[in-house]
Amino acid sequence: MFLMLFVASGCVIEEGVGPEGPPGNANVFSLNFEFRMADADINGTVASVQYTVEDITPLVVDEGAVLLFFRDQGTWTALPYTFGVESPTMPAVDYTVSMGYGFDDQFLEVFYETSTEAVNFNSLPDRTIKAVIIDGFAYGKKSIDLTDWNVVKEVFGLKDE
Repeated sequence: MFLMLFVASGCVIEEGVGPEGPPGNANVFSLNFEFRMADADINGTVASVQYTVEDITPLVVDEGAVLLFFRDQGTWTALPYTFGVESPTMPAVDYTVSMGYGFDDQFLEVFYETSTEAVNFNSLPDRTIKAVIIDGFAYGKKSIDLTDWNVVKEVFGLKDE
């Protein structure tokens, strides 16, 4: 399995080779890439970057999964995730910023979405993202916490690269 991740502009961000699982097991691999605000298209309250990922196949879309985690304060946190941004003058949330993603055949989109148009997207941080692509889902009947990077890493034999 050969993985290539391209930004919509066509530049290669990262490439790698995913290991094949044992017979009857899902083929699972992960890769890291940067979600950069400089690459984002901004439309109202959404800033998104679209990628071409050839290894997100119809089988992945129909029977597998794509999981995303972002790195923050030394841990991997599952997407989607919402941050509350508090007022500097009172203990209340002024607005929220959600980070999420969507995928389809050979397509991945990562985005920030804010609860107000008043947010300056350039003030939001770039993020290191880890994508886990599961080609077929042999564990579909087994209970796995897919929101915990450490559990996903252990179950599928992935590395912290």
